[in-house]
Amino acid sequence: MRIGIDIGGTKIITGLVDESGLVTRKKKIPTEKEKGYTGIKDNIAGLIKTIVEESDIEIERVGVACAGQIDKTTENILFSPNLDWHNVPLKRDIETLCGIDTFIENDVNAAVYGEWKFGLKEVPDDVIGVFMGTGIGGGIIINSRLYRGFSHVGGELGHITVNPHGYRCRCGNTGCFEAYCGGSYIIERVRDEIDEGYRGKIWDIIEGNPDLLHTGHIEEACLMEDILCKKIWREVIEYMGAALASLVNLLNPEVIILGGGVIYGSKYFIEDVKAVLEKRAMQASLAGLKIEKAQLGEDAGIVGAAFAE
Repeated sequence: MRIGIDIGGTKIITGLVDESGLVTRKKKIPTEKEKGYTGIKDNIAGLIKTIVEESDIEIERVGVACAGQIDKTTENILFSPNLDWHNVPLKRDIETLCGIDTFIENDVNAAVYGEWKFGLKEVPDDVIGVFMGTGIGGGIIINSRLYRGFSHVGGELGHITVNPHGYRCRCGNTGCFEAYCGGSYIIERVRDEIDEGYRGKIWDIIEGNPDLLHTGHIEEACLMEDILCKKIWREVIEYMGAALASLVNLLNPEVIILGGGVIYGSKYFIEDVKAVLEKRAMQASLAGLKIEKAQLGEDAGIVGAAFAE
């Protein structure tokens, strides 16, 4: 058995995973960012020890998924924006505290790996995963291996430039894929217009409470011909399709996996994006391409961390 851990901005999810990728036991705790690295690290070690004691079986490996850039030589977390960690030795510390071989992986790399290995009916050699949540995360598998790049920080699909003169991204650049298609950015653009006095069908959908707004509401309002939401949602679809077309032309994957809260909360997004992709990508690159919705939900990161290599 293996243990997979997914460290999120608000919660830490830990699971006991068997060799078939099935999560047989799961625990969740708040991340408690205010405790800093030391407190979070100790909480993770406590979770591992609890699962080991309760299951009373030998644990082959602990895998940890965390947002940020990982030094693959030391497996230190160089920078995690969600947690404000800088060059923290999580692998070393967990191994010291728990005595179990530990592996650290970027959270979206782990999720894509988990979906690739256990979520698809067949396991292709070449896959791109794009997860649309608060921002945009991505992972690339080439020849059945995670692609990390020369210095192991590749695969930052959310920060490819789709419009050099476009929206400002929180990374400091302008026109990032994430700035156009990340969930928080989409919501912010609609909410800003509501704050300026816009009242359309979206206002009725959210019952006059902008705090309730999510991307599913924006798609719903678009389908009801709300002028603002139709403009913004169609823009998201166009840029998503264009970004995927560029990735397809560059990497020629067999499968694109789409996941994250924006995907799970929409009805027609994948079909709409697929139409743009097919219009923009080169025909030879499209031949045999499959678009799949992620299947593992919150277990993807756990399972991927437990098995990624």
